Amino acid sequence: MSTLSTLVRAAGLLVLVLFAGQAAFAQREVMLEQYVQNPMAINPGFTGVRGDFNMTAIFRRKWFNIRNSPASQTFAADGTIADGKIGLGFQALNDQTSYFTTTAFSGSFAYHLGLSDKWKLGLGAQGGINVLPISDFNYGGTNRALGSFGLGAWLHSDQLYFGVSKPELLSQQFGNQSIANYYRRPLYLTAGGSYDLSPDVMMLPHVLVIQEKDHDLRVDFGSRFWFYEKVGLGASYRIGGGYNSFSAKVDYVQLTAEVQLGQNVRLGYFYSTRQAEQIYANYNGPKGVHELMLKFIPNPAGFQKY
Repeated sequence: MSTLSTLVRAAGLLVLVLFAGQAAFAQREVMLEQYVQNPMAINPGFTGVRGDFNMTAIFRRKWFNIRNSPASQTFAADGTIADGKIGLGFQALNDQTSYFTTTAFSGSFAYHLGLSDKWKLGLGAQGGINVLPISDFNYGGTNRALGSFGLGAWLHSDQLYFGVSKPELLSQQFGNQSIANYYRRPLYLTAGGSYDLSPDVMMLPHVLVIQEKDHDLRVDFGSRFWFYEKVGLGASYRIGGGYNSFSAKVDYVQLTAEVQLGQNVRLGYFYSTRQAEQIYANYNGPKGVHELMLKFIPNPAGFQKY
């Protein structure tokens, strides 16, 4: 094999390895940003906490005016069996970053313990596959299914909740290269609650702390307000960053608007001021991330806060 050919293959390998790491990060980023509407996205211990069977679909698009800008679709469903003691859930994600498409599927399980008259504890696990673009010297570029496994716990009452989770525990080999620096395995600590400011106004504050090895601590805090259990408005601020160009500062604001259509259907629109990644750094048009949500609860027992 000529020296030029070797260099070309090495360059191609490096590009695909880095994009595989970016794809893995992008998948986790998508799920992270949707945790307020779907806490199961980052914590399997939440599976079944709401009791009612739920289905949530979210379409996400970054920077509409940029050609081939990232877009993703997610679907999540969960419910309970055994008189609410066992929660079962399923999640699917399709994410396209420029010309690279990745998918993920996972199932989750949680066992719910009654600690007292007010407090319950959900202990959960999730497992699935991530299908990512991978390359090595022997086989060239291809899509490969990699296993995923995580754990989480969710302690809650009617007014408060606390969660700790690590939804990705497995380290991975991408082709012949280990890219642990890009395959994100964060630890999530979350807390929040609900408070009735008046008979018609409910406040739902939340905070999320994200810890990763060799990365700066990241924090997300904010609140939503529901009026008459019909219209919800909220905002959150996210601050933090990483240690290299592929995990730069992520400070931005997210605004949310939701409307409850009857007892079964909830619609939502979410906008964040997140800036474009380096691949789109020269674009000077409007930027931001847009998300549309459809939530369906076939047989709701009452208004769902989360």
